[in-house]
Amino acid sequence: MEQGSTGLPEFKIANLFQDVAILKEVQALALKIEEIDPKLEKEENAKLKKLVEEKFENRISI
Repeated sequence: MEQGSTGLPEFKIANLFQDVAILKEVQALALKIEEIDPKLEKEENAKLKKLVEEKFENRISI
């Protein structure tokens, strides 16, 4: 995987045939987090918020 400007690997498109189960799990988890803490203000979501802010700097606001 290529490295982005943050040092984190850039995400590639998943293989939908091989990865469908994990993609469904990730989607369910993301929806749960969004329902409980939409602005990622809870301490347990601090690292996630930082990653989102770095990845989407100047593109989104949470």
